[in-house]
Amino acid sequence: MERPRHLNPLEAYEAIQKLLELRDSISLGPHARQRMRERRFNMDDVRRVLLYGTVSATPAWDDTYQNWRYRVAYVDYDDEPLALIVALEPSLGRITVITGTDV
Repeated sequence: MERPRHLNPLEAYEAIQKLLELRDSISLGPHARQRMRERRFNMDDVRRVLLYGTVSATPAWDDTYQNWRYRVAYVDYDDEPLALIVALEPSLGRITVITGTDV
């Protein structure tokens, strides 16, 4: 199967903003939930980073899930740097947060 074209940073940001308008559009993977406990960030912080963050220029392809992963970075509500790795699934109306890390 041929890889779909990845979104450039502006396209990815716009897709994120549209998905955030939908109810329950943020899904957390198990690793993201673990990192939230370890790093002490919450869903409000996730939403803040997705709303105001900068999407990196180079997404990574995931062979297992057959999707592009994007890095979105900003600061959380404690003013701590936070980067999220996300998969965008517009056809499902979902942003899946894979993990969260310090910037």
